[in-house]
Parts: sequence; C-alpha cells; structure tokens
Amino acid sequence: MEHDNSSLVELLPEFFHQWPKKLEWAREKDKKNIDASQLTEFFSLISEALKVVQHRSLSFDPWEVAGLGRKEVRNTAVLAWLLDPEGTHGFGRLPLQAFLQAIRHSRNDIPEDYLHYCRVRVETNPTADNTNRVDVEINADNFFLLIEVKIDAYEQPEQVARYCSDAKLRALSRPWAVIFLTPRGGKPLTCGLDFKPEDVPCISWRHLATALESSLQPHYKQFISDNDNSPSRQMAAHAAFCFLNRVRTF
Repeated sequence: MEHDNSSLVELLPEFFHQWPKKLEWAREKDKKNIDASQLTEFFSLISEALKVVQHRSLSFDPWEVAGLGRKEVRNTAVLAWLLDPEGTHGFGRLPLQAFLQAIRHSRNDIPEDYLHYCRVRVETNPTADNTNRVDVEINADNFFLLIEVKIDAYEQPEQVARYCSDAKLRALSRPWAVIFLTPRGGKPLTCGLDFKPEDVPCISWRHLATALESSLQPHYKQFISDNDNSPSRQMAAHAAFCFLNRVRTF
C-alpha cells in the first residue's frame, strides 16, 4: 500500500489497524509530512473522551460491592437518594426534574419542578398499616407523588388502588399520581375501577435510566474535568451513573 502523499492524520487509522501486528509498517512510514493543524484538531477531539475513559478505568461500581443486585428495598433506597434534591449526589434538582419530565406524557398536569419545598422519603407508612407501605413518597408544595417499585415481586391485592386512594386524599388540591416503576413499564393489575389509567403513569427502569442519564451527562462530564470539584463529589456523581447503568438491565 502506497502512502507517499499521505499526511500523518490520514495514516493514523491504518497505523492503529496494523499495530501491533506489523510494527515494521510504522517504521517504513517514518518520513512523512505532518499537518500540524490537523493533528492538533485530532487530539483536541479525543482529549475529553480520554479523560472519561481514564476516570472510569480507575473507579469501581460501589453498588456491586454493596451487593445491591435486584433487591427491591435497597434499589428503592438508592432511587430515593437520587431523586432527592437534597441528596448527596451533587446534582441538585436535575434528577427529579428529569423524572417529572419522563412521566408528563401521561400526566401533563404534574409540574416540571417544585416551587419552594420538596421532601423525598422512602418506605413510608402513612396509615400505620404494613400492607399499605409505600416505596417512595415525593411530597412537594405543588404536587404529590407515590412511586411503587417493582423488580421481581408481584402486586399485592388491590395494592395500586389503595395507593391511589391514599395519594388522592393526601394531595388535597395538588396534582397527584402513583408511578408504577417496573422492568418493562407494564400496567398494574390492581388499579381497580375507581381510578383512571392516567392516575398511574407506568414507566420502565430502562426508560427512567435513559431519561436521567440524558439530563445528567453534561454535568457528569463537568465533574470529571473540573479540577475544582472534590474527589468525593466526583465519586458521588460516578455512583449515580453506576446505579443508572445497573437498573437499565432490570
């Protein structure tokens, strides 16, 4: 193959294709004209990608170490942590805003953000009845949401209908909904006849992970490249993305 008039930028793809099988190919091409501007542009394009690769290669999945697996209670706790605007993940309101946007195709009366306060709690039991334990409660000044999390467990008798009754009662005049989060985003079987399908927006873990990842990715890259960010903040952001990568496989 002749490359007498080729620049280094044009030779790089062939070099990486041959290396390390034919190192003599690289030696034969030593004396070539180098287009400095093209080479500078090439390295500038890959610099950010290299930072991300380097960061990930030196880190680990904390949820694997913690044995998160497909355990519903543990995954629910991490989900609540990520959706909480006051969570230590460092993303502030962004995860909750992405979540609200993801369910607005079913409930467009749910605001895209809270106004003054928002409290996210896990494993709440408002009626003091263990059969009515709610996985995640999002209580904001302008909306009220309950999230029923499913991974491998089945629905309990009249479970979603009971949650709808509770959500409607506690929301008062605020918009409300019961989010049914499952591996495939299917509809619940226990919604009953008193509530409309739009009262129970259904979403899959994969859809949720994609929506949150799309919103958080630009900020994640900034955490990695910004030297002013502490290592703990970078690791918290990394932990959030590790979680999203795991749940998309449910």
